[in-house]
Amino acid sequence: MTTKQFYLLCLMGITFVGGMLLLILWRQIKLKSSENRGILFISLAMFSGTLIGLYKYSDPPMPPLINAINDRILSAFSNSFLLASLPYFPNVFESLRERFPFIRKPGQWENYVFVFFAFVTLFFTLIDRSVESDIVRKVIISIDSLISIITMILISYTIYVSICRFWTDKWSRNFLIFMFVVICSTQVVLPLIAIFSDTLKPLYFGALVHMLIGTTFFNFISVAYFVMLNMQMTEITQEEERKVQGTSSLPQRLLLGYDKSHDRYFVRFEFESHDLEDNRIVEVHSSKLFQPFANWVLFAIAKKHGVKLIHSDLAMTKFRMVEFLNRDSDFKVTQEMIFSNDRGQFELRIQSEQIEFYDLPFLHSKYIIREAILKHEDAFRELLKIEGTKATSRSTQQDNLLKTVFNL
Repeated sequence: MTTKQFYLLCLMGITFVGGMLLLILWRQIKLKSSENRGILFISLAMFSGTLIGLYKYSDPPMPPLINAINDRILSAFSNSFLLASLPYFPNVFESLRERFPFIRKPGQWENYVFVFFAFVTLFFTLIDRSVESDIVRKVIISIDSLISIITMILISYTIYVSICRFWTDKWSRNFLIFMFVVICSTQVVLPLIAIFSDTLKPLYFGALVHMLIGTTFFNFISVAYFVMLNMQMTEITQEEERKVQGTSSLPQRLLLGYDKSHDRYFVRFEFESHDLEDNRIVEVHSSKLFQPFANWVLFAIAKKHGVKLIHSDLAMTKFRMVEFLNRDSDFKVTQEMIFSNDRGQFELRIQSEQIEFYDLPFLHSKYIIREAILKHEDAFRELLKIEGTKATSRSTQQDNLLKTVFNL
């Protein structure tokens, strides 16, 4: 067995096991949520790596140019799945989503990604394979290498930001940064060896070891993140069930909005307790507009209008909202303390007259908040009692809906 064959067997084993673990985890969670699709896309990217290893291990007798084209087509599949998973990680690239329309909706981002890689694949397949040109081969490798480098940098940054929610100490974060640099550098070293094989051939064995280490770590850290996320969700749910049985704290007042003087968004809950003389206050604030805050605005406005919400993603939405509220508080609230459930229709338990907004017109101007409301536009549709609404365009309907919803 040659060194290359041993490397490919290890690569196939690592990517297949990692893909299967994520696929099993995806099946176990059984939540139609954003994280769920992120798991699926990364799992498919790992399986794409297995196919690449299988193709190279079979070593079909083809000219170098055709082999290079086939390798890059398979690599494009892996990169497309990794890029498609990016918007399904919460609290990452939020500022970019606010600025650039084409990455605001995950489904829209997926379409752009897959269309782009369809053109890349088409470009590779249309190359004249009858031409034995070393220059063309190097150009193909260079293009794919550039795409792979950008992809690995983006997915590495995304996973780093996400897993730092669990690994907060300095040494762990420094180790993550180092290993992600190792992963990204593999997308530079191996293409350079393929392009300048005569000069850099002595580095080939070290580069293969380098690649195996990076791939192993990436698969491990991806599985570890989603496992920890699943465990956290399970533990919080169990803890909420235990707390709600003996809790006597009820939400008394809710204040949320944008504080101009401090340039920050905030959510403030005041609770009254029958067991304690003093009231409990839970407050969280942030200089950035995160999705959980937008969902707090959504539920508060819905309560003001007497609207109950129902959606397939509400399980994850409520989980993220409570997690966002509890992140800086010693007194941990639960979903049962905040939300009421009427046969699958959810609303805040607090009375509508006890909800107060700060700078509501400014909140109305934010795309992420408007999108959170439009995601549940069917629930708010009864607020529009205008004859002939169906005859207007969809954009006009949505504008009228938002004006009505924010008119408190």
